[in-house]
Amino acid sequence: MAWSLVTVGGSRLLPGRTRMWHPPLAEDAWGNLLEEVGEAAGEFDIHTVYQRPDKRQGLAMVLVAGDRSVGFVKARSDDHSGIDREEAALGLAERSAVRSFVAPRLLGSGTVAGWRYIVLSPMPPRMHRMPKDAPSQAVHEDIRTALSELPSPADPPTGWEPSHGDFAPWNLRQIGDATPWLVDWESVGWAPPGADQVFYGAAAAAVGRSVARTPSDNAEAVSFWSQEVERRNRAKLASGLDLDRFDRRLLAALRPVGERL
Repeated sequence: MAWSLVTVGGSRLLPGRTRMWHPPLAEDAWGNLLEEVGEAAGEFDIHTVYQRPDKRQGLAMVLVAGDRSVGFVKARSDDHSGIDREEAALGLAERSAVRSFVAPRLLGSGTVAGWRYIVLSPMPPRMHRMPKDAPSQAVHEDIRTALSELPSPADPPTGWEPSHGDFAPWNLRQIGDATPWLVDWESVGWAPPGADQVFYGAAAAAVGRSVARTPSDNAEAVSFWSQEVERRNRAKLASGLDLDRFDRRLLAALRPVGERL
């Protein structure tokens, strides 16, 4: 989401306060990081940094040359698993023949002073938005195609399949009438059939959109996401952060209809 906002309107569109910022790495390590991402993306004049309140989640950077963005960087300091998953997923997506969405290209990756990073191709510098309608079945089929070679966990439950894992409306970006972009692949994994559709519907409902409905008859996927969202909420509270309105609405959207009344 951060890269989408900065690509279009600069750092002023990011949530939170804009303030003086100091790199979380030593000066020489920070310089090495900027040099390496520049080698991957090409020369850039400025970089806009977005760091979430939970600093363990690392940071994101948009690299800008003149009036255009040349790359998007994700970096993590402690838990590198999401970066590793996204790098693997984007490699698979690039080699697949999907047509219903565009995935960022992986331009480079590496580690500097314990910080794991990936450099991604930027989205076109045009206004983009969440889709007005629910994604077509072709999108879900192409996700499975793109991730068909994703290693499966040991002894996966019967019927489980590769999943984007964070298939929310804000991660599927519509740019005019062009093929939409699908971003943020850090949560790819295996899940019950229809898990991406269920999460899309619940996330849409949580932000007050009616583009999709949570399939109440897909009990396995609804249960899967209810448990996962509860786990994420517990982790957020344990890190000292408060649950916000979206956290509560997402969990409510995943409850059976009778429990919401």
